[in-house]
Amino acid sequence: MKDFRSDNTLPASPEILDAIVRANAGSMTSYGGDDITARVRRQCCEIFETDVEVCPIVSGIAGNALSIAALTAPWGAVFCHAHAHIEREELGAATFMSGGAKLVPIDGADGKLDPAAVAAALAATRKSDVAVPACLSITNATEAGTVYSVDELNALGELARSANLRVQMDGARFANAVAATGAEPAEMAWRAGVDALAFGATKNGAMSADVIALFRKELANELSVRIHRGGHRPSKMRFLSAQLEAYFTDGMWLRHARHANLMAARLAEGIAPHVEIVRRVDVNIVFVRFPTAVADALRGDGFQFAEWPIFGDDVYRLVTGWTTTADDVDAFAAAVRRKMIEGGAQ
Repeated sequence: MKDFRSDNTLPASPEILDAIVRANAGSMTSYGGDDITARVRRQCCEIFETDVEVCPIVSGIAGNALSIAALTAPWGAVFCHAHAHIEREELGAATFMSGGAKLVPIDGADGKLDPAAVAAALAATRKSDVAVPACLSITNATEAGTVYSVDELNALGELARSANLRVQMDGARFANAVAATGAEPAEMAWRAGVDALAFGATKNGAMSADVIALFRKELANELSVRIHRGGHRPSKMRFLSAQLEAYFTDGMWLRHARHANLMAARLAEGIAPHVEIVRRVDVNIVFVRFPTAVADALRGDGFQFAEWPIFGDDVYRLVTGWTTTADDVDAFAAAVRRKMIEGGAQ
């Protein structure tokens, strides 16, 4: 594999594809009333050690927007990090699905929200007539590739409870965050005050399926109506749920995430002697600064990665995934060393 652009460029795992084929046999109740979806709910109850409602959805954007909409009135303010996916990449989907909720972006080091900064933004919003504080959205793992500890999540959750804010989590890489910390999923979700989690699978081996895990069950009908009205309740839900069932079976979700994280750590170690690593590597994302000529040369050799100018000039993002091998990583590290020497940087 020469593609380090993102973990969502990778193929679906064979177990996922086999599960879809098995789900194709015969007929099943539509719109989520099937046995497979019921089994996914039971799996999530086990994973999170509590009774939880689940809504399989086709994308992380839908998961974020719909879960925020269920937690936030149209006149509500949603506090998030300035680099959050809902702020920078989703074209106002949360505002659209909620009927008007306003995103309030907050700066924070290493992609993380700081409770003091959130409190300041909350106070400023309350003094205005722009929106009513309603929701806090946390991304774990963050867009900077860092992970909130359980203590950090508890501090944000305590602040949210004291301010009467509901809490949504963008968990596109929640599996990577859990794998990185070794914490129990419950500790990083509802026990820390999270009301709704957009739990990612597509970046970690699924074909096209994520799931909303709703811990505030009294909002289940609200979420269900919004999902249906928004066109995100496929009639053949079983094909989404089949992917999720396979994903959660025998710990695939954590196994894939641990591997992806390990490959990123190996990648960072391999290139660190030759280039600058600009962010701490907690999960499966490495931010690195290359001279432009080196980046062009690496691309000329067939390596693919994404530019990331929000972290500075000549900064690029490298993402590993469940199919990344040690040979892939070592080949890239060797190419970096070679290009840096050829370019006279060493």
